[in-house]
Amino acid sequence: MVTDRNNLKRDTKGQRGPFNFRSHPNGIQHLVDRGFNVFSLANNHSMDYGRPGLKETLRHVAKLKQGKLKAYAGIGMNRDEASEPQIVNAKGSKVAFAAIGIVTNNLPRHRAGEKKPGQIAYRFDSDFELSTKRLAETPGDYHMLSIHYGVEGRVRADARQIKEWRRVAAQQKGIDLIVGHHAHVVRAVERAGDSVIFYGLGNFLHHGTANMGGKGICKDFGLMARVHLLRGKDGKLRTRAVEAIPVTKMHIRTERLPPNRSRDRIHALNYLASLLPSDSNGATGIRFTPQKNGTGLYCFEGAANDAGSIGALCHGWKAPPAVPARLRGQISRSCAR
Repeated sequence: MVTDRNNLKRDTKGQRGPFNFRSHPNGIQHLVDRGFNVFSLANNHSMDYGRPGLKETLRHVAKLKQGKLKAYAGIGMNRDEASEPQIVNAKGSKVAFAAIGIVTNNLPRHRAGEKKPGQIAYRFDSDFELSTKRLAETPGDYHMLSIHYGVEGRVRADARQIKEWRRVAAQQKGIDLIVGHHAHVVRAVERAGDSVIFYGLGNFLHHGTANMGGKGICKDFGLMARVHLLRGKDGKLRTRAVEAIPVTKMHIRTERLPPNRSRDRIHALNYLASLLPSDSNGATGIRFTPQKNGTGLYCFEGAANDAGSIGALCHGWKAPPAVPARLRGQISRSCAR
């Protein structure tokens, strides 16, 4: 939650030792000033200070939207507001965005109701169906969904996650990009038709938490991504290339990993993709090709022939090599669960 108040009462969420998080508005303003302009507010800490805290968050992000903040989603003063997709106008295109996330212990008081403030809640099927249906039916050139879900510390996506996320990505009026987070570790990336699914980005900036640096090659990094889009003749935006960018020191001051260590994490990410189960609709884990600068690159078919920066990026792109022998044992042990 976002507030500059110190007199809000914590909601213990039915836990003996709950974590209650809050951010000062100046901290969020700094992120916006640095270029973060679309926020998911749906997560298991959105109601850490109850309804007063939620109202504080909405009040402060509404002020930011008067400036550089383009959109926020996932919580609201009622169910309709919390599940409402937002439209971001970008370079002549309309990008639709929605967010949903788990609610601690599935607490009814934290879930948005018809006339009750709260969050749209992932583990309630009706909320998930409402959120994804509204997003898919919102007129736009590209559709993005943020999902805060996943067992903490586990790098392997679970069966429910895979089944549900693939389904909404594969619908005729599907969702082009699904971005997952919550597990604090990176998970596999997948292509479902023309849609892309990030099952988990891991941490980006989480002050005061454990240093993930000693957790092993599959768990010691976070992930940033660049998704490169190209406008088709019908005006719709389509994904043509994806870059994976491993980061480190997420607990204190995020920075990119050195290229050699970063490339090793790309191999770990590819290993996780190889573990995803097969799908009758052709969903497949994305294997990134390690680049000299440490990023991983995946190009869709024919992207090397696209005009402009995408064609230049994908010129000469080849499928990735096998995991080096020196890393196989290390990766399989670290990625075991």
